[in-house]
Amino acid sequence: MAVTKILAKRMRLDHLIRYVCNPRKTDEQVFVSSVGCVPETAARTWMDTKRRFGRTEGVQAYHLIQSFRPGEITPELAHEIGNRFAERYLDGFEVIVGTHVDKAHVHNHIIFNSVSDRDGHKYHSSPNSYFREIRGLSDALCQEYSLSVIDEPSKRALTYVEWRMQKLGIRTQRQLADRDVEECLSLAMDVGGFYALMEDRGYTVQHRSRYPTFVPYGEERAYRARVKGKAMTEDDLIAYIDKAMTDPTFEVIMPRQQRVHFPRGKVTGFQACVLAWTYILGMVNNGVQMQHVVPPRELKRFEQLKKAAAYLTNNKIDTLGQLEERIADLTQQIDWQTKHRIILNGQKKRQRPLYDALQTVAMFEGRDEAACPLSPEEQDKLQKAQQILSKTPIDILKLERERLYADLVEVNRALRDLKNERHLCEQIEADSTHIHENLQPFLTEDRELKQEYMNYER
Repeated sequence: MAVTKILAKRMRLDHLIRYVCNPRKTDEQVFVSSVGCVPETAARTWMDTKRRFGRTEGVQAYHLIQSFRPGEITPELAHEIGNRFAERYLDGFEVIVGTHVDKAHVHNHIIFNSVSDRDGHKYHSSPNSYFREIRGLSDALCQEYSLSVIDEPSKRALTYVEWRMQKLGIRTQRQLADRDVEECLSLAMDVGGFYALMEDRGYTVQHRSRYPTFVPYGEERAYRARVKGKAMTEDDLIAYIDKAMTDPTFEVIMPRQQRVHFPRGKVTGFQACVLAWTYILGMVNNGVQMQHVVPPRELKRFEQLKKAAAYLTNNKIDTLGQLEERIADLTQQIDWQTKHRIILNGQKKRQRPLYDALQTVAMFEGRDEAACPLSPEEQDKLQKAQQILSKTPIDILKLERERLYADLVEVNRALRDLKNERHLCEQIEADSTHIHENLQPFLTEDRELKQEYMNYER
């Protein structure tokens, strides 16, 4: 059995070559061979090839790992298989094969120039090239030598939508983020690929500290990458991926599709339409077998749809008419709160001179004159502030200021909540036709599903 992975490398070529040809790992370079170059001068040779064809940017080399089950193969045979792989798959490329024997599992490191020295063609890695070519050829060579191969019932990498339909249950956002991190790490070839996979799943990647964080689509909170509860720095992520690339026991999680279904219960009308689509997306539970691929843009709205379904259920909104009434009521409340905020801001503006005077007195009266004496400008400012406050009870003014600011905070909070709720309602209203159109393929081709949907509408 051989586990294979391929990584795109943008690092210095001499560092990569030095790692693959490390004498301590290759039995003093007994298990090092090359095609089209000499390991000692390969870095310079590869760069000369790139310059000759004007293709020096981007990926510099590809690093393919072929790892065998412990005790199943000798270093000599593993090296022979690695050389045969290079001859058959990498014809026209400059290649170095190093078989590492320092671990319990013997493994080949096959590195090759990203640019062909024959015609300047630049190699591009893709899921199809991996599953159909690299993995297929590796398995075929293993079978020729009577070695075991990985039993993989399906060699097609499923979409994120299909993965979510299989894997997603009712979990917290933290749990979902942890699961996404583990999935992406198991599939990533390098840390850059890991970030790209996380972005494909709707996350915004942030690099504000040595711990990269990820903000789920539609959320505000950022989550650190964690593996088995441990927060990972970027160096940890790199080490984790590199180890996984050489560990034949490391699990590569390949998603599989599963059944989804409508919720059971007394749900009717427009509310049923939205709930039906959330279940079509596989947000919770199990159900009927799907024949259609759900559009990825719909899954990116996963959190919004969950909120929409919960909102309709909690507020007992069953029809578009009821939704429009709710929007009108929210608009009226927003108008009232806006007028209230204008009045409060007017009071604040009128009291501004008194509040500024309070601030000045608070800053300057308590200062230690011996340690930090007031400047003439500060003394003049303090005297003017004291004069302004001379006819006003200070304690009462402070209480009034605190109360006014508390009222403003409450009004602003209420406005934010009302506007967010109205925005959600307007989004549900705008999406109603779209959701119904998306449901049609499922309703048309699945009689059981169509009957359930009709039951909801009754």
